[in-house]
Amino acid sequence: MEAINCSRYGWMYFAMLLSILSVGARANTNKVYSPCMDATVHKNDGFTFGLAFASNKSFFYNKIQLSPCDSRLAEKLREHKISLFRPQVDEVTLLLVNHTEINPENVEGGGFAVAYAGKKHAVVSAPHFLANSSYRITSLSLVLNFEQGRLQNILWKNDGCKSCLGNSSFACVRGECAIQSTACIEAGGRVDCSLSIQLTWSGTDQRQEVLNSWYQMSNLNQYSLYGLYSNLKSTLTDRFSNMIRFAKSP
Repeated sequence: MEAINCSRYGWMYFAMLLSILSVGARANTNKVYSPCMDATVHKNDGFTFGLAFASNKSFFYNKIQLSPCDSRLAEKLREHKISLFRPQVDEVTLLLVNHTEINPENVEGGGFAVAYAGKKHAVVSAPHFLANSSYRITSLSLVLNFEQGRLQNILWKNDGCKSCLGNSSFACVRGECAIQSTACIEAGGRVDCSLSIQLTWSGTDQRQEVLNSWYQMSNLNQYSLYGLYSNLKSTLTDRFSNMIRFAKSP
């Protein structure tokens, strides 16, 4: 599992990739490390994609949605956050993003995220709502769909708020469970509102091997990776925060 340093964007970004299920590593054959280049992959290769955080309108040019790799969006996305990930193909992965690094609730009209990869064969997800001044979504599911090893679709999945049904701490916002912003630690509450994304895969790789981690997880939809590993996430984010404080100490 590999993470890519985004220092060329001029900001420090916290992004951890936590492998939850592993099917045994093979030699990596994908030498493409930029999310803005096309890649064809085998199962267990590393695959680089990006997440961009901005307002919904920032992802459109003349009312047409474009990839953040497209130069026509450069000006709109100049001041916004971009994170790069390199998970292992067909490995169920939990992506963790420190909420304070992206602050989507401070974006006019609400903060949104898109996932993207590719250049000539650019693929970008629909913008997904993350937060506004009232609510924050802290857990999402993302599926990367491939055909013969080439990315075809990036899809956000949700359970229609079934996972938080009857929980008074949450509200159903745009089909996702969302917590009130005032409950978050940075607003004086007790909840770690860092964003977690459950990543799975579907389709086929370059060898026509089936990528079935999405199928496996959909059959286990009564279990949430976020729920199973929420304590571990809290431990990891606390340790990261302590590291930053230590680094800043004289």
